[in-house]
Amino acid sequence: MSSLSLLKRSSWILPLLFLASCQSLRTREEVRKVPSPSRPSVTHPQQPPSAPQSLPAAPPPVSPVEEEVSEAEPALPPPAPVIPSIPKIGIILGGGGAKAYAHIGFLHELMRAKVPVHSIGGVEFAAPMAALYANKEQANDVEWQMFKLKDEEVLKKSLLGSVNKNNDVTVLRDFVGAAFSRAKVEDFRLPFACPSYSLKKNQVYLMNRGGLDQLMYLCMAYPPFFKPYQDSVAGVRDVSALANYLRSKGANYIVFVNVLQAPGGGKPYTLDAAATDNVLWSEIAGLYNRPLQGIDSVVSLEVGNYGIMDFDKRREIMNKGAESAARQLKNLTRKWGL
Repeated sequence: MSSLSLLKRSSWILPLLFLASCQSLRTREEVRKVPSPSRPSVTHPQQPPSAPQSLPAAPPPVSPVEEEVSEAEPALPPPAPVIPSIPKIGIILGGGGAKAYAHIGFLHELMRAKVPVHSIGGVEFAAPMAALYANKEQANDVEWQMFKLKDEEVLKKSLLGSVNKNNDVTVLRDFVGAAFSRAKVEDFRLPFACPSYSLKKNQVYLMNRGGLDQLMYLCMAYPPFFKPYQDSVAGVRDVSALANYLRSKGANYIVFVNVLQAPGGGKPYTLDAAATDNVLWSEIAGLYNRPLQGIDSVVSLEVGNYGIMDFDKRREIMNKGAESAARQLKNLTRKWGL
């Protein structure tokens, strides 16, 4: 092919190349508007697919104002017990020997304030008081029967004035027979229980059925008054277990009535401050004056400097308990809407 023919053919290709090169040209204004290239991202090697996992939802953002308020606020106290709209009140009368006679004054004020009692339990010397109230729902009957109990049946004194402690609890046979007349717990008007602790089995039993002649011995035997009965003593420390039982019977608000002042008072609990019995009851008083699980409110009866062995001062102790209960029940009945 001649060079002349090649020139003729290529004469139409040159204009096309010129037009194509013009399409890629940009003005300075267009170059300014083009964004700068970003840093290339590093691609990590792909992991083998696994089962999908649900991620926890991110917490909602907190505004700066909310953060400042939360930091400035002090720690809130524990919430107060919720008062049910229809309170079913369970009462627990704590142990305390002769000081337990203050519970009778409390029961008198409870009836005077017309507080409906759903169920009741008692510890140690308060066990027969709670049982008598559960049987007839009459504070007068509790007082009448409990004052039939003679001092010498509890603490025997020698001619020289010394006290014979840790007697056999069956000396209360006449008292129990006269107070309950062979009644059974199943016949009571109110649900009732008293705690007993088995030394042999290391287990707490809530005595809530059967005859009172055996039941009271198991719930009342405790030093310095009585020695163990059938390897069992009163469950003086098992207030929470008793509270749980009353709740299982339908009570929804539990009140614990305490007659033991906190340790460190002016007078010992027993006759001798250095005696082992006084150390034992000091420990129990310390337990009663701390928060107890399952208890919604505590009524602490102020009964003066009377000791747990002052059975000859029972009338004064009962009256002191009534005075203290009257003041505290006003607040409670207001809370309950009664």
